[in-house]
Amino acid sequence: MDTLVKIINILKAGEETARQKYYIPEAWNYFGYTDYERDPARPKEILVCPYHFLRSCLERQILAPKETAGPQTGTVEKANVTEQIIYGMFPRSFTAWTHDHSSRVYPGSFLKSMALLPLLKEFGVDVVYLLPVLETGTKYLKGEVGSPYAIRNHYRLDPELNDPLLRAAGVGTEEEFKAFVEACHLLGMKVMLDFVFRTASRDHDLIIAHPEWFYWIEHRHNADFILPHVEKVPVLSAARGKNLKKLYSTPGIEDHLRKFTYPPSVLDPQRWEEVKERQKRTGENILTLIEEAFGITTVPGFSNVINDPQPPWFDVTYLKFYFDLHPEARACLGRKRGPHPDDAFHGYAPFILQDGACANVHRGKVPNKELWDYLIGVVPYYQKNYGIDGARIDMGHALPPELMQAIIKEIKAVNPEFILWSEEFNYRNAPALKRNGFHFITGSLWAFFKHFAGRDFLAEAISRTYPSELPITGALEMPDTPRLAFYYQDKRRIEALVLLNYLLPNTVPFLNNGLELLERQPMNLGLDNTEAGRYVLDEDDPMYGKLAFFDNYCLHWLTEDFAWMSALLRKASQVRAHFLSLIKDKTNFIMALTKEKRDDLIKLGYYSKREQRGFVFIANKDLEKEAEIVWKKELPRPFRSGPEVRFFYRSGELTDLSWPVAKPFKLAPGEVVIVQTRKEEAL
Repeated sequence: MDTLVKIINILKAGEETARQKYYIPEAWNYFGYTDYERDPARPKEILVCPYHFLRSCLERQILAPKETAGPQTGTVEKANVTEQIIYGMFPRSFTAWTHDHSSRVYPGSFLKSMALLPLLKEFGVDVVYLLPVLETGTKYLKGEVGSPYAIRNHYRLDPELNDPLLRAAGVGTEEEFKAFVEACHLLGMKVMLDFVFRTASRDHDLIIAHPEWFYWIEHRHNADFILPHVEKVPVLSAARGKNLKKLYSTPGIEDHLRKFTYPPSVLDPQRWEEVKERQKRTGENILTLIEEAFGITTVPGFSNVINDPQPPWFDVTYLKFYFDLHPEARACLGRKRGPHPDDAFHGYAPFILQDGACANVHRGKVPNKELWDYLIGVVPYYQKNYGIDGARIDMGHALPPELMQAIIKEIKAVNPEFILWSEEFNYRNAPALKRNGFHFITGSLWAFFKHFAGRDFLAEAISRTYPSELPITGALEMPDTPRLAFYYQDKRRIEALVLLNYLLPNTVPFLNNGLELLERQPMNLGLDNTEAGRYVLDEDDPMYGKLAFFDNYCLHWLTEDFAWMSALLRKASQVRAHFLSLIKDKTNFIMALTKEKRDDLIKLGYYSKREQRGFVFIANKDLEKEAEIVWKKELPRPFRSGPEVRFFYRSGELTDLSWPVAKPFKLAPGEVVIVQTRKEEAL
């Protein structure tokens, strides 16, 4: 709390000399702040003194409400992960705004994001998950500002997230982030960071001391770099078995491998020392200097499957986990040696293909131990210095198993209850991840919500969540997918899906930032999307065609949908909290309801014999016709044994109203009801 108090005092001091006022969305004023002005030219915005507004928010909404205070030491309470609701925040765009009269989008900061934490708490959020907030590279940027996943330094926070108000007072990103974590803990929320270990930015800082930890190609091949097409192998095929042999024997593979070269320290050691000295003296980009002096560059990243139609990832490169080739590749290349004594790549400079990108399967015998140690220490660094409570490991399943185990071991040594999220889409791989210490996985539920109206929707969704050894992320949308509001514009459908997502068994509900605004523009096109997916907004929208992952993007805080969606999220969290003791134990789930495949109704329910209570969610999928409910036919016995059926949710509101069990009920088009038990009876 010390750092947060320090920042509050700095803001208070800034009020005395502040002359500027800047615009913020009126939606940010969730706590009744009154010291503002209005500008008729900018409706739904207010003009505030930023120092006073932010200080008032931090004092009144975070420090003052002592009854909401949570753990302040960075520790994590022992609790079932399915009890948590996660909010995925990308700070750079979450609180980005055009604060002045120019059209410039000022990026979000930890300070501004901190001010909105109490709003997330109102949505029932327990964990704030931050997409990568580390320093990123400046070479070969995607879009206007580049991807948060192009990490340039794993031990340094992104300086762009340092708010100018604090920077002017000498407060850096590190202190600002410490205050952010403190604020989350005061509100009883945990902080989870996203970490990337398989790839790095093309100009990573490690190049200066360890150019041999990267793969290099001649710079003239950079612009047209592409992986060879392998005939008679289907698209998106794994580089294993016969496919691997075909990869190494495909026409043009030798020419492709010859594009690779040696690091600058090997090509010309003396010149390399001169380049390093110049970089140290001038601060110039190390990769730019290497390209000019040696005519080489780090290899662009690419998919780890054969015949993937997506283009290379020009903003990132692969880290070299092994100094030698794995045995299968050795066999494919034969026994010839290269020109250098340390060449273990059989006649070629060190290279990487799709098999090398799957270091969990294809492992060499000479691990890059120094690099491993560098990566093993990353998460503990943020645990010890900032008190973070959890981590998502991006593509962790593609890392060498020994490395992943070592990373988790060091994490657990700092905090045994540290939350670990694996970016694993296949629930069948959950057992091994559970043994390794992970608490939940991404899964594939996000891909099914667009099929809500289908007869098999719920049965298919449950088949991928219920049997999983680890809980699945319950996400209506992910940072890489199309948005919920893109698929569904009818609010009745959105209401049903939001409530359903909070009630699914064996899941961890996830709110992607912007969902509360019914944002339609995707953040990225990585999953279940095409290039056309970036053009879903009106052409006159300032954010038209932009992607938050790569561009100066701000959310649509002025939308009229915010009030409606915020109210829905509050109610959904209340529903979930009321029935949480049932939901968190998946053995209470009534599987028989899920197996009913119907065109009109979707039903989901829980009942606990021990607690002698339960509930049933019923939604009319038809947006045109009413659905008649005959209670004795549609409900299990404990819900209809008395003279009346008892509602918990009806007509978009929480309620305690009842309905005669013998009287049919008309469920309006798209309507949702939740029925709960009235008597203590067993199924």
